Amino acid sequence: ATPGMAGTRGGAVNPLEPLLAKYRTIQGEITKLQTGASQATTQVCENELVLKELELLEEDAQVFKLIGPVLVKQELVEVKSNVNKRIEYIKADATRIERSLKAKNDEQNTVKEQIQALQKGK
Repeated sequence: ATPGMAGTRGGAVNPLEPLLAKYRTIQGEITKLQTGASQATTQVCENELVLKELELLEEDAQVFKLIGPVLVKQELVEVKSNVNKRIEYIKADATRIERSLKAKNDEQNTVKEQIQALQKGK
């Protein structure tokens, strides 16, 4: 009788296993997305700070960009434009990450409900 009981218990737990694994996988993906969102926010702040600093400069100020070991002279207008484009790009990326994060949270809630339904059905 004992082997039969173990088999039954194994059968009852079995439907939960893939859901639990999926839940853990989604949790990992959410963590990665949250990290990406945090990095994007930090990058936007840094670039906005750079832009504020650039606004303080006179129009004829000399601006240099470090490319590898070399400082390369650039036009202030061009630098401001590049920083603005970078901010727009990072914000667009942050928006994409937020959408993905919302979708993953929704998916996680669905799996959580499925797990709870299976546990109640025991």
